[in-house]
Amino acid sequence: MFPRLKSGNFVLLSEHFDKQALKVGDIIKLLHPRYGYIVKTLVGIDHTGRYWFKGENKDSVGINEIGPIKASQIKSKVILVVG
Repeated sequence: MFPRLKSGNFVLLSEHFDKQALKVGDIIKLLHPRYGYIVKTLVGIDHTGRYWFKGENKDSVGINEIGPIKASQIKSKVILVVG
């Protein structure tokens, strides 16, 4: 997630949040069928209710590799970054 999250940062995650209130730019921990648990940035929600994410780092897994994510795959939201 560099440059938004830097090495040595600590993040506080919450599993108790309203998925309907998510907005573009939120940092989310999700469970991906291929990559397991990953932390990515929300970039959009399509007309079918699927969520789309991207990495911040140039070497990160891209939006096309991640593909559409269902609400059930969203596990927690970053609510605080320290460091």
